[in-house]
Amino acid sequence: MIVLGLHFGHDAAAAVVRDGVIASYVLRERHTRVKHAATLDVATVRRALDVAGIPASDLDAVAVCSTQNVELIVDDPAALSVAYPATDDFGRPCTLLEEELDAAARRGGGTLLDFLYDPDLAATWLGRSYARLYPEYGSVERADISATPWIDDFTTTPQWDEGRGLAELAAAPARVEERFRFGFHLPVRVTLAGVAIPGYAVHHHLAHAGSVYYGSGFRQAAVLTHDGYAEGESYHSGMYYLGREQSLYPLSPHHLGLGGLYDRVGAALGLGVVGPAGKLMGLAAYGRPRFHSSRFVGNHADLRGRFPADIATAWLRHCRREAERMGYDLTPYGNPEQATAPINADIAASTQKLFEEVRMEAVRALHASLGAAGMDVPALCLSGGTALNCPSNSHIAQQGPFRRVFVEPACDDGGIAIGAALAVHHSILGNPLPEPSDGGRFPSPYLGCAPTHGDVERAVAAVGDRIHVEDLGGVDQMAERAADDLAANLVVAWFEGGSEAGPRALGHRSIMADPRDASNWPRVNRIKSREHWRPFAPAVLAEHAAEWFRDTPLPSPYMLFNATVRRTEIPAVTHVDGTARIQTVDASSGGYHAAISAFHRRTGVPVVMNTSLNGPGEPIVELPEEALDLFLKTELDALYMGGLRITRA
Repeated sequence: MIVLGLHFGHDAAAAVVRDGVIASYVLRERHTRVKHAATLDVATVRRALDVAGIPASDLDAVAVCSTQNVELIVDDPAALSVAYPATDDFGRPCTLLEEELDAAARRGGGTLLDFLYDPDLAATWLGRSYARLYPEYGSVERADISATPWIDDFTTTPQWDEGRGLAELAAAPARVEERFRFGFHLPVRVTLAGVAIPGYAVHHHLAHAGSVYYGSGFRQAAVLTHDGYAEGESYHSGMYYLGREQSLYPLSPHHLGLGGLYDRVGAALGLGVVGPAGKLMGLAAYGRPRFHSSRFVGNHADLRGRFPADIATAWLRHCRREAERMGYDLTPYGNPEQATAPINADIAASTQKLFEEVRMEAVRALHASLGAAGMDVPALCLSGGTALNCPSNSHIAQQGPFRRVFVEPACDDGGIAIGAALAVHHSILGNPLPEPSDGGRFPSPYLGCAPTHGDVERAVAAVGDRIHVEDLGGVDQMAERAADDLAANLVVAWFEGGSEAGPRALGHRSIMADPRDASNWPRVNRIKSREHWRPFAPAVLAEHAAEWFRDTPLPSPYMLFNATVRRTEIPAVTHVDGTARIQTVDASSGGYHAAISAFHRRTGVPVVMNTSLNGPGEPIVELPEEALDLFLKTELDALYMGGLRITRA
């Protein structure tokens, strides 16, 4: 069975799943070069089909998903369209659906177009954020955009009571009911290249749950999804699920607001409007959680009535008041040039501590609810953007109630095209899980399309005499030569095979440096035009990880857990609090593993510094010509790609 997954929201993507196995995956930002690109273009869909070698006529189903409340927009509606059927599977009119669709149309089509083209909304920080994400913004008039309303406001869902606090959720036995399994999707009809295909519009968090549970290899697991959705008590901010064999059962919403709070604090500290969370996580290590207060621990239902403003506003006011009371200098507050000043660093550290405590309480509530229903579930899956928070993931893995914790590499919205397709294939259509593979529970993250030798040759020829090229003959020779360069303290770019899914560089589109030289920390930050204080991650040979790092689940192949650094020889990848966001590397990583192994043989250190191959505010590079362009614009010493060692002429 072949299912096409389409995600129309920010971090838009297309994926093809064949018999439960990912056959292709294309993230739109990598090709438009607009980070977190929103809305789909037909080229992305065609690319996913071409890589999988599948014509539209061979598709059995299409899974459609989007960011919460964001309507479906495509650049060529004649080539790709999504429609809600007028009748259900039994031929009955979908009158409620028609009414809601009409109401959505009267609203103006949904939140994305409103924020882009309504002058008042476009001037807000969210409107400015969306404008950055929409590649066609400014070149397309509102009247020329065709949009299909999204399902979030009218999906058939269990009738949960008004939000319950975390203690109430913990005490209530989990309800695993078959009817819940079918409550978070609606039938749609997709027309692609003139072919009509049956489809399913899948709720955002069901897609998150599908991407992590079906990638985990577990036959049963609890699932917690949560992202940056900031509104109050609804299932839009995230859900509890139970995965059991092929089925995903929604249990209840958890009503957390951590993602929205974290983003708001990052923006208030001057760390940017789009994607401040990653910077805030790194900044927290420079401070102390002096403003932490247990009054803010809980979900929306727990906190309702405690504070007159929304929680993020109340939290920021609390931190500022405490800082004034303690005699802080508030002058640097929110100044990105003084990010590590005590006022900013301590707010970041306090926010990180609050994030960890609330998320842990939510995990414990899920475990207790399952226990109250008589279920011993040993494994936990975490997804949604909040699952990129490495210290929190490690806290849950080390001190939480579940024996095993899994997070998939594309746990942000970039992964939900995959998750929607897997949820349709397994949970909605009932196809069984595949038998466990020899690869264990860590599937390959290298899902991008690998360039051909001809692609590399053409990109090199286009640069002409600006570069010097050595043909090393193959990946093994590249690895040995790269190890020589690293041991000589050169900073090298490594480009290999298909790109990695998710926002973390995992060795196929990476910059590497010697971790033994502390000066490589500021040096690589300068090369990447990043803030001087931002840390870098170590990539370590999996068989040596326990010798160099502790307090983290091992192996950790996706750079999603923090560890305590055991030894002093790698200062360039040791953060100021003695931790590191590690990636364990084995032979499945190909030449990247060979390069680190060769560096180990030369130096006795099985670790390299690893960071993403991209410039400031850019997506990770996808194509050979983009790697060459970045190389020539920066002070990188060498680029390894397609069996070649490339330096400046």
